[in-house]
Amino acid sequence: MKKFTELWLFEWNRAKRFYGFLLAFVTSLQAYAVFHEYNFWKDGYENYRQQGYATMSAQSLQESGYITIEAVTSNSFFGFSIMSAIFALLFYAVFIWYQDWTGKSRFSFRLLSLPGSRFAVYAAKFATIWLMITGLQVWQIGLLYLEELVFSGLIPAANYLEIPLQMASTSASPLTLALPSHFSNYLLYYTVGYTALTLGYTFILMHLSGRWKGVFLAGVLAVGLIAAMVLFLRTGITARLYAEEKYWLMISVSLILLLSGTWANYRLLEKRISV
Repeated sequence: MKKFTELWLFEWNRAKRFYGFLLAFVTSLQAYAVFHEYNFWKDGYENYRQQGYATMSAQSLQESGYITIEAVTSNSFFGFSIMSAIFALLFYAVFIWYQDWTGKSRFSFRLLSLPGSRFAVYAAKFATIWLMITGLQVWQIGLLYLEELVFSGLIPAANYLEIPLQMASTSASPLTLALPSHFSNYLLYYTVGYTALTLGYTFILMHLSGRWKGVFLAGVLAVGLIAAMVLFLRTGITARLYAEEKYWLMISVSLILLLSGTWANYRLLEKRISV
C-alpha cells in the first residue's frame, strides 16, 4: 500500500501541470460560451427595441420563448470544451505509460525495480487517470452552477427561466456523456468507459511486453472481441430482452471484461514486462 501511495503521488505531481492547463482551458472556453450566448440574445433584444415594440420582453418571449442555461450548454464553444477535455484525457491515459518506456534513459527500469509488487505501478497510473476524470466532473458541476449564476444575472428576470441543472443539456450535447442526468446512465457510461480504459491498457502492456509481436497479439485479441460481440448480437437474444435486462447485461459484461483485463494486466506486469 505504501508503494502504491508513493507512486500515485509521484504520478499526480507529474500530471498536475497538464491537468491545471486543461482545467483553465475548459473554464475559459465555457466562460466565452456564456458571454457569447448573452451577446447573441442581447443583439436580438436590441433589434426588437429598434423596431419600436412597446413591450419588448413580451414580444421577445412570443418570438423566441424563455432563455435558459441550456442555451449555454448547447453553444459550440461549450461542446468543444467538453470534447477537448475528453480527448486530452485519452491522450494522457496513453502518454502516462509511454513516457516511462521511451527515450535513452528509460524510467521504467527504476519503476519496475522498486521493491514490492509491480502491479502498484499499474494501479497508480490507473488511479491517476481516475482522479483526473473525477476531478474534472466535480469541476464541471461547479462551473455549471457558476455559469448559471452569471448567465441568469445578465439576462432580465422576465426573459430567463430557471431549470434544474440536470436538464441543462440536450441529447446532442457532449455534456450528457460527461455528466449524465440519471444515475443509471452514469453507472452504465462510466462502467463501459473504465472497462475500455482497462482493455486499452491491456493492449498497451502487450505492446510493451512484446513490441511488434505484442501489437499483433493485441490486434488479434481486439478482432476476437469484436467478432464475439457481433456473433452474440446476431443470435437475436437481445431482441427478446426487456430494456432493464439489456441494461444489466451490459453492466455485467463490462464488469467481466474489466476484471479480466485487470487480471491480464497484472500477469503482463509481473511475468512479461521487461526493461
